[in-house]
Amino acid sequence: MAKRRCAACGCLFAPRRNVPHQRFCSARACQSARRRRWQREKLKNDADYRANQAAARLRWRKGHPEYWRDYRQRHPDSTERNRERQRARNRRRRAAGVGGSPPVIAEMDEYSVEKPIFSGTYRMIPVAVPGIAKMDAYTVEIQLISAA
Repeated sequence: MAKRRCAACGCLFAPRRNVPHQRFCSARACQSARRRRWQREKLKNDADYRANQAAARLRWRKGHPEYWRDYRQRHPDSTERNRERQRARNRRRRAAGVGGSPPVIAEMDEYSVEKPIFSGTYRMIPVAVPGIAKMDAYTVEIQLISAA
């Protein structure tokens, strides 16, 4: 079988005869790159896989609640670098016209189910909130008109 060029390192390799479409050589780093690419594609295209990965991360965080506190204690240089980067981001946001107030940082999926909204008729009133929001964010005040 003809040699192929590895999609990760670019070296020539002889593919295994039982893997006709092999694109990566057997080097450990190349196989790691292959698995990372597979996972990135799977996370992008498979909602079930994405949900399972999120649930696994949540279980791990619940089982290791002290991890980040301990990490910050063991790596003060990393902690300080992160704080300085956040200060720089805050300065850039203020300079971009957010006024003198501290920035409001909003995530795209900001809604949480801590206070569920039950069936009923609601009035949604737009609210102008200064700060940073994603382009698809719409801030409203929700008033209950009648419960179902």
